[in-house]
Amino acid sequence: MSERAPISPEQNPVSIEELHRRHQEALKQTIEKGQNAKHEHAEKIESLRQDAENEAESAKDVLEKHSSETKPDSHEQPAYINRELKNIAYQRTLKRARSHMSPPARVLSRIMHNPAVEAISEAGGKTVARPSGVLAGGIMAFLGSSASLWIARHYGYEFNFLLFVLLFLAGFFIGLVVEFLVRVLLRRRP
Repeated sequence: MSERAPISPEQNPVSIEELHRRHQEALKQTIEKGQNAKHEHAEKIESLRQDAENEAESAKDVLEKHSSETKPDSHEQPAYINRELKNIAYQRTLKRARSHMSPPARVLSRIMHNPAVEAISEAGGKTVARPSGVLAGGIMAFLGSSASLWIARHYGYEFNFLLFVLLFLAGFFIGLVVEFLVRVLLRRRP
């Protein structure tokens, strides 16, 4: 194992003038390399530019090509939105929505969006299950059965559970009549 002591400037056999001369030579070489690299890069850039010009199509050619591809034929008719196209879009929307649902919610969605169930639901929504009727029926059934239950408890009568159903039906029909009257009155106004 050989050990060496660090070289100090006093022990350095190379003079400062020699170091300066070596540094100047290295600097000249670096400058020459940089200038040569600039010329080489300029030549490469010029050759790449020539290649790009040779390969490139003119803007007029591209526009003519694009316009000829996108021109509709005279015998083709424009596509209209029909029932089949709406059904396809509806099924895609359902599929996308179901992909974000939990498995039990997916099953319920499949049952609810079954065409037979949807048809019955739509028909019921337009005729029987009017929101105004359900709201009025619910309010009347709640208030009426609450009052009847209080009276039955307070005076010792037996509560009749059929009363809830009858109050709901009466409130439902009252709600339908009110909705009908509101619609008739709003139509008469200009």
